[in-house]
Amino acid sequence: MIESILSITRIFEYSNTRVMTTKLTLTIEKAIIEQAKEYALQSGTSLSKLTENFFKSLTQTPNIQSMEHPVWQLKGSIPTTAIENIQQDYATFLLEKYSK
Repeated sequence: MIESILSITRIFEYSNTRVMTTKLTLTIEKAIIEQAKEYALQSGTSLSKLTENFFKSLTQTPNIQSMEHPVWQLKGSIPTTAIENIQQDYATFLLEKYSK
């Protein structure tokens, strides 16, 4: 049993940091796997690395409420007076449309 665990788990050392990798079995449609393999080949990476990077992107995406999220970089790009004018114009439009 220990021999099979050792064959599945590998430990790599990158600049004094130990990284443990483990095999993962997924059930995915064959056509999708073939497309993913082709994409990985064209990207110069392995399917395992591609999958690992995908999982990282899922777990490390900044929260939209976080100030680090790209949407927050847009804050202040539209003057508040412009927003107020748009809101007022829309309110006027709705009043005219539905007051008939």
